[in-house]
Amino acid sequence: MSLDRRSHPLIHRLAHRLALGLGAALLVTSAAHAAQATPPNEPADVCPALKHIVEASDFKQLHTQSAAQLPGQASAEDCRANAHAYDCHWRAHWQADGFVNDPLEEIGADIAACFPNVVHDVNTPTRQHFIVTTAERRVNVTASVQGQNEMRLRVTR
Repeated sequence: MSLDRRSHPLIHRLAHRLALGLGAALLVTSAAHAAQATPPNEPADVCPALKHIVEASDFKQLHTQSAAQLPGQASAEDCRANAHAYDCHWRAHWQADGFVNDPLEEIGADIAACFPNVVHDVNTPTRQHFIVTTAERRVNVTASVQGQNEMRLRVTR
């Protein structure tokens, strides 16, 4: 006689619940493993802030606008502005993402990707310069290294 014929319905229910519990545990373990596989230090998207800064009609007003704050920047106090220039310093809090080796290359790639009408005319290990042409004006964007992971972004027109 097989076990199925002699077993009690309670054992069948217990076996069914045990199988469901094991399946749920495996699902949770798989999800946790997938979450750990995602890089924890992904660089933040700088395009919205860069576009806001480049398109600003008055750089002096950017201090009061949170949309102009670059990721990793402690506060608007890290930036100086006058009628024709916006100059920011900040510490890059991300690490290489597997595609780009350092924060200067990362911000340079972001600047190039953020604007449809951009010319990248200087690319050195410590400085990258771009010319962004908008409908209203031509804007110079310079990213440079000030120290280890210390960045400077200067936007002029």
